Amino acid sequence: MEHAGDQEVMRMMCPNLSCQRILAVPQLARGKVVRCRSCGTNVRVPEGRDATTPRNMPDPAEDAA
Repeated sequence: MEHAGDQEVMRMMCPNLSCQRILAVPQLARGKVVRCRSCGTNVRVPEGRDATTPRNMPDPAEDAA
C-alpha cells in the first residue's frame, strides 16, 4: 500500500473498458462507491480481505453465506 500524505491508498482499475485508468482510492472508501475522474463511471470499491489470505484464494467468508 502507498501513502498519500498520512492516508493509505489502494490502487484499482476503472472497470469501464474504454477507460481502464488506475485509480488511487483511500482505504476509508472500502465498500463505498467512488467516481472515476477520467470517465465519470461509478465504481464500487471492494471490501478489504484478510491480509493473510492470498489474492488468488477464495474468501472463506463468501462461502459461508
